[in-house]
Amino acid sequence: MLEVGLVPLDERPVNTRYPRMLAELAGATLHLPPPDVLSDQRRPADGAALTGWLRARAPRLDVLVVDLGMLAFGGLIASRITDDSAAMALARLEILAELRRDHPTLTIAAFNVIMRISNADDAVEEPEYWARYGTRLYQLSQWLDRHSRGEPVDAELAAARAAVPTEVATDMLARRLRNHTLNLAAIDLLQRGVIDQLVLSSDDTSPVGLGSREKRWIQEWVALLQLDHDPRLSIYPGADEVGSVLVARAILQHAGMVPRFRVDYADSAGAAIVAPYEDGPIATTIVRQVAALGGTLVESDETIVLAVNPPVPRRSEWHPAHAATERADRSPALAALVARGVAARRTGQLVALADVAYPNGADPALIEQLGALAPYLCAYGAWNTAGNTIGVVLAQAALVQLSGDSAAARRFLAHRFVEDWAYQQEVRRAARAYLLRTSDVDDLDATLEGPMRTWVEHQLTATMAQVPWLADWRIVPGSVCFPWHRLFEVDFELAPA
Repeated sequence: MLEVGLVPLDERPVNTRYPRMLAELAGATLHLPPPDVLSDQRRPADGAALTGWLRARAPRLDVLVVDLGMLAFGGLIASRITDDSAAMALARLEILAELRRDHPTLTIAAFNVIMRISNADDAVEEPEYWARYGTRLYQLSQWLDRHSRGEPVDAELAAARAAVPTEVATDMLARRLRNHTLNLAAIDLLQRGVIDQLVLSSDDTSPVGLGSREKRWIQEWVALLQLDHDPRLSIYPGADEVGSVLVARAILQHAGMVPRFRVDYADSAGAAIVAPYEDGPIATTIVRQVAALGGTLVESDETIVLAVNPPVPRRSEWHPAHAATERADRSPALAALVARGVAARRTGQLVALADVAYPNGADPALIEQLGALAPYLCAYGAWNTAGNTIGVVLAQAALVQLSGDSAAARRFLAHRFVEDWAYQQEVRRAARAYLLRTSDVDDLDATLEGPMRTWVEHQLTATMAQVPWLADWRIVPGSVCFPWHRLFEVDFELAPA
């Protein structure tokens, strides 16, 4: 049995539960650090304990997948808010050189994110000043990048600089410099052979901004080092899906399997749309995610069909004001996509569905038409960004192809429907509407969290009952929780009905 260790991006279920469930459906064992060693939202991980866990666990592992931000700073949020210097962060990476020396046959895959710049006055995951200056810092980022590209935006840049106190802008830029230093160090680790695989993903990115500018800098060094066509290195938008993708890649490589995908868009014109939080067309996102998994894109039918519900032209979350028009415009294409998927299943092909019409939840218009295909999918996803969805769907589909249908595979498929459709699109929207009348949806205090857990459990059960393909599953009573004490993330257990 393949033994895989994972140092995750952070402690949320998307970064711990998903990789574990994927490994389970493929018959591999995934080892994670103990929860008290990992980060806890804004509290950094215990660096010494994490290093100790790596030393103790490495002799048992065939593969280690490690987030460099967790190792260097103590987690995703910690990489944005702590005051540790770049020198301190780089010193913590020395454990990887030690593991390479002491365990030369251990495969080490690493990843790190190019830091996002959130376009919101919200400091839940950012330095405290983001609550006041977040949108202004985002605008400053946009104008700085446009100016660097030679655009005539001197007046706009000057206004953006004047809108943010100098000390705030300087701190924001210094934190980005620290993150950029870590990403350059990661390339050095790959170049020196300390690590065997590297993914540098862009967290919540856009075509213009400091994140895109920093990626161009990285790509210049990659080209100078002649790594730009090296299959060991991937650079693309993403974050929360990368751990799952690299765990799946390790399992597939161990089995000697290169998954093959044929893409089928509901609307071929949608392939050119840039999804929210990304910097290139959805077709490019798919190419990048397939490459990160170690797969290939083909035109043959003897493969996995990746059915794609592409981004709506509006490039925003689902909204009731646009729902009727968008449903009418897209329903024929969605019906045809489902029909082609059913036909592919009848010929024995596996069909995976990536629903990226909207960020942060499923497309209700597609769910309405999915009944004939849903029970026969090998993979499904509709969560967070397009890259998040596509990466996990590809990993899920490839591992099902490797290992075949199983209880673990069916459980993960059901989990994806419950979380991405029932919760993210239906129940969370209703919960937000209720809480906005009385509270802050991003801070479920002790008086709210308990009642909301019970309410969400009941609502999920009622929503699941609306579709026959979830009839075999139930929410384990008392299992619903909010890992970061807010509605955005949910966790739960499924059991056979």
